[in-house]
Amino acid sequence: MKETLRTSIITKFVDKSILRPKYVNIIKEWLDRPEIIILKGVRRCGKSTILKQVASRLVKDSIYINFDDYRLHPYLSTKLLEEILKQYPTKKYYFFDEIHKVPNFEAFLRTYYDIKENKKFIITGSNISMMSPKLGTVLTGRNITFEIFPLDYTEFKKFGGKSFETYMKYGGFPEIVLEKDEERKIKLLQQYVSDILLKDVLEKYQLKPTQKFKAVAQFILANTGIKISANKLAKELGVNSRTADNYLSYLIDAYLIFEVPFFSYSMKTKYRATKASKYYSIDNGLTTAIASKTNKGHLFETIVAQTLREKSDELFHWQGKREIDFIQKNSAYQVSTTSVNTDAFVELKKN
Repeated sequence: MKETLRTSIITKFVDKSILRPKYVNIIKEWLDRPEIIILKGVRRCGKSTILKQVASRLVKDSIYINFDDYRLHPYLSTKLLEEILKQYPTKKYYFFDEIHKVPNFEAFLRTYYDIKENKKFIITGSNISMMSPKLGTVLTGRNITFEIFPLDYTEFKKFGGKSFETYMKYGGFPEIVLEKDEERKIKLLQQYVSDILLKDVLEKYQLKPTQKFKAVAQFILANTGIKISANKLAKELGVNSRTADNYLSYLIDAYLIFEVPFFSYSMKTKYRATKASKYYSIDNGLTTAIASKTNKGHLFETIVAQTLREKSDELFHWQGKREIDFIQKNSAYQVSTTSVNTDAFVELKKN
C-alpha cells in the first residue's frame, strides 16, 4: 500500500489549467478556518480542476489524491485514510477528490475535525453522496459547502469562447468550450447526460435503467424552462405521480436540472398544475444535445435562470394577473431578448 500511495499522491503541482479565480479565491478565504470544505456540482463542471488549482497554491503544505485512481481500489477504507496521514504527518491541507469511494469517510473526517489536529480537508465526491443524509448528520456544523457550476459567460470568454449565441447553444462545460468541432461537442454532451444518469443516479439509487426514467430526463432537458407538476408529468409519461416526483428529485440531486418553485408560503401549491414548478437544465449544452429542436427564447431564459441559480438556490417564479419570470430575494425579473449582430442582448427588468 505504501508504494501505491507514493505513486498516487500528488505533492508537486504543475498547474497548466485555465484559472477559475471566482471559485479559487473564495475557497482560499476559508482555508484558515477549521471547517471541512466540500465542493459539489454537476459532473464535468470542473470540481477536480478547481481542487488542484487551490492545492497548487499551497504546494509545501498540501497533498492531492484522487480516490478514483484504480491503483487505490484494493485499499479503499478508512485504514487508507489513516495511512495517508501517517505517511504525510506534516501536511496541513489534504485535498481528497472522489472521496465518496472510501466507505465511512464521513466518520473519519468528523473524528479528525473534532480532535483538532490542525489538519484541513477539502473534498469532492459524487453529488448524491455529498447530499446524503448520512453526510449531513455526521458533519453538521463541521463543513462549508461550495457549489461549482459550468462556466458563466465571462469565464466562457476567458476560455476562448466567442459569441454569446455559441454559449447559449453549447453551454459552459469547460471541455465543451475548449473543443472546436461541433459534432464532437454534441457527442461529448450526450455522453455527459448518459454518465450522469448512470453513475450519479441509477447506480446510487440502484434503479433499473428503464425507458420511463430516461424519458423523464430527456423530456425535462429538451423542454428546459417547462412548468409542470409531478402529476401532469406522470400522466405525460405513463408513471405514477410519486415515481415522477422521485425521478425529478434524483435529477435535481445530480445537478442535471434545477427547480424554480412557484412563490408561495404554502407547500401545497407545488402539486397544483396552475402553480407548478418550472424546471431548467443546469447547462444549455445538455438541452442542445438532447432536443431535436431548440428555441432560442427558451435557451436564453435558461441562461438567466442559471445565472440567478448560481447566486442563490432561493429562486422562484410567480403568475397572477401578470407573469414574473424570476423572484430572488427582494428583486423580481422579467426576461426579454433582442438581437445585436450575432450576440444576444440581455435585459432583466426589475418589477
